[in-house]
Amino acid sequence: ITSAYFINMTDQLNNVYNGHNGQNGHSSKDVDVDNDEKYIFAPEILKTVFKLFSTKDSKLNGNVYDSKYLLRPLSYDDYDHNYIEVLRQLTECGVITREQFVKRFNEMKQCPDTYYVLILEDLHTNLIIGTATFVCERKFIRQLGLRGRIEDVVIDNTYRGQNLGKLLIEILTTLSSLRGCYKISLECKDHLVKFYQQFGYNHEDKQNFLCQRFKNLSTSCTEQKSQQ
Repeated sequence: ITSAYFINMTDQLNNVYNGHNGQNGHSSKDVDVDNDEKYIFAPEILKTVFKLFSTKDSKLNGNVYDSKYLLRPLSYDDYDHNYIEVLRQLTECGVITREQFVKRFNEMKQCPDTYYVLILEDLHTNLIIGTATFVCERKFIRQLGLRGRIEDVVIDNTYRGQNLGKLLIEILTTLSSLRGCYKISLECKDHLVKFYQQFGYNHEDKQNFLCQRFKNLSTSCTEQKSQQ
């Protein structure tokens, strides 16, 4: 992915921010809210990241083509654009209604500068084909520092092999640096360690990740599935 790619992405995002995406005559979703309120974080933030990338070549060597995909924030109407179905390829989601989706979206949006859910959209189908999230935690430690986490990274299985996951990770890692996080971390399976190491993520000595899982959610998801 070259500098020109990110310049083009900035132009596309400008179009989205102004109410249309400029591709194939497709108009933005018809919602009765201001564009800035439609997204979980301000699109202007991504424009800043793209401008930064336009000053240097990306580390990526992917096969992403101009005018094919669009990077943007999660929108409150993305329930109808394959978002939950893409997440199901990563983990259990349970049964989620449109009303529940909008409620959770609004809850997350009411925590400003915290949830940066990045969406990769196929401009030819207007469906979501990838997503990743950067969560920015506010701390008292480190002089009221900010601590970042990368979560929920997934590319639709029919679009894999194009370095799209690399694109999401590099964008969100750069965004965490721009936000001033003193560190950022992620959890992954063993076979993905090398993938994330290319972006500077590494094991730290004498650091362990421990987890306790509660059965109530998974049980609820299973019960809901059996009732469908």
